[in-house]
Amino acid sequence: MTESINKELLIPIDIKDVKLVDWLVDRSIVNRLWNEECAELRDLLKQVTEEECPLVDIAGEIVSPIHYHNSVKILQALEESPFGSKNLIGQYTHEYTAKWARIVKLFQKDSTFLADSAKHIIQNVKYDIPLFKKQIARATQIKQDSIKKQADCTNNISKYQIKYREKCADIGIVGDHVRSELKNLVGEIPGRMSDIAADIGNLQTALSYYQVFARFLIKNPELEVCPLLFFVLQHGNVTVSQWETGTVPSQESDSDSSVEIIEPIETHDKNGCVVVSNEANDSPVSMDVSTDNVVAEPAAELDCDIDFGIDTIDFGADIDFGDDIIDCGEIDFGGDDIEINVLEAGEDQKNELLLDNTTTRNKIIDELYELSAFLSSRQDELSRHSETILSEIPDCPPEIQTTQIENVEKMLSVVDLPLNKLTNEKMRHLLLLKSSEKYIDRLTDSMHSQLRLCDKMEDSIEDMKQRIRDAEKTYEEVEPKLQRAIETTKSLKSCVETELSKKYKGRPVRIMGDINTL
Repeated sequence: MTESINKELLIPIDIKDVKLVDWLVDRSIVNRLWNEECAELRDLLKQVTEEECPLVDIAGEIVSPIHYHNSVKILQALEESPFGSKNLIGQYTHEYTAKWARIVKLFQKDSTFLADSAKHIIQNVKYDIPLFKKQIARATQIKQDSIKKQADCTNNISKYQIKYREKCADIGIVGDHVRSELKNLVGEIPGRMSDIAADIGNLQTALSYYQVFARFLIKNPELEVCPLLFFVLQHGNVTVSQWETGTVPSQESDSDSSVEIIEPIETHDKNGCVVVSNEANDSPVSMDVSTDNVVAEPAAELDCDIDFGIDTIDFGADIDFGDDIIDCGEIDFGGDDIEINVLEAGEDQKNELLLDNTTTRNKIIDELYELSAFLSSRQDELSRHSETILSEIPDCPPEIQTTQIENVEKMLSVVDLPLNKLTNEKMRHLLLLKSSEKYIDRLTDSMHSQLRLCDKMEDSIEDMKQRIRDAEKTYEEVEPKLQRAIETTKSLKSCVETELSKKYKGRPVRIMGDINTL
């Protein structure tokens, strides 16, 4: 019998952590209404928490929530200090110490401290500790994501800046003052067009070779190929008018054909006559507009048979307009001869240079493409030794028979030089800048968009830095709370297990559940 009792004492009592309070109530270890009876205890805990502790050494221990074991330690520390003195009847002389003694006594009443400890265990295991862990995990994740986004924004800034500099280099500007630099680029067009005209002047060999080849194949000795390129080669970058008419236009000063328009000034003399004067000739012209001498032309009679059914209306006496003619004097418009030049429609375009005019420039580009395509085709044919076929044709010109592939490649490189200069990205921008003010606005906005993206990335970096600081602050605030909650929960678990083991004659008591995985 004794042996069976001893074996029963060795059987552990397992209690689920979240059911600990219910277990204590069901076994009548604590009163079912223990929570309502702790009103005085909660008031005292609130008072000692708000009051200043006279003992500095234990001030850090008085942190909410306060449980039974903390209260015992604080009371022991106060008893060992000068504030722990008692009077003749055994009461504490210091009010603060007396309050803590009362708190410990209320905890011990009806084993209330076990229910209170069980309540703290459940609160920490089920709510507080998981919440703290989630906050720390979220803060850590936010910090990692913000660091990654900050690095991405930094890389994007570098890419946008590189792209901006590359675009500026393609256009040919520095990029400090985009709009003014773009307008200044228009001044480079004449020099570039002169260089292109000089490059076209080196196409004599290629054009002659193409013309001989075309005349030979088509059997037309009068065939003209690339006429505009031949014209530029011979005459240079002249005006459109010279290309169309073959005559050199006379260069007249614009000031010779200018007309100065003087706004007349009207005043009135003392007789009410209108006086017209101008700055060139101050002599006034008097215009008498009185109605004394006015001759009225007889009105033509209208024979209309329409009867409107209205009686004759008597307008009174006839109106006398007078018989004299108004003498307005002679108006002097000045003796100088004025020559007015009226430009015909499209004459301003005819005065443009061939490479400046859109129509002729496009024609030059087309002819350069035509010449380049021909030479590329000949290069391919010569690389496959097809020149032997042409040499067998009767009357084949010697220029065709003796031309080697190296000569064609050289001619092709000479042709591609002005063609690339006319069709590259920078020249396209220059021509659009010259012809359209709106294009300058669009290109300026496009350039500034790269800088706006950089500014946006800078703002994002600042936001990421702030988020990192907030995450670090959250981590620093929550991490101590988590560690304190874990330590408190483990301490309460050990104390409850010990107290319950005493009540069951030393049987081992184990609190099971998530509390063991903290």
